[in-house]
Amino acid sequence: MLKLRTPSGAEFCSRALAFRGFGMPPPHDPLYAGLGQAVRIGTELLAALIVGGGLGWIVDTYLLGTTPWGLVIGLVFGLAAGMRTAYRSAQRWQGPPDNANR
Repeated sequence: MLKLRTPSGAEFCSRALAFRGFGMPPPHDPLYAGLGQAVRIGTELLAALIVGGGLGWIVDTYLLGTTPWGLVIGLVFGLAAGMRTAYRSAQRWQGPPDNANR
């Protein structure tokens, strides 16, 4: 009798992604790696500003009615959160020091 083997969920997903071209190895060009990191940090900073400003606007409009101050405080908190995230990403990008020369 013919017995069919069905792949597991993880195996099926990895095959499907490789078939679509997502399984390709990353390029080894440091320019593209640095550019990707810079775009990621910029996007995270922008997202933090949008979320902080949006929450401040919601507080102003629907909760307290302190028209410009909730938005201003929300933008300041969003900027602080975005800068913290950018700093942490930049620290992670540097990596450990190279001890091969010792």
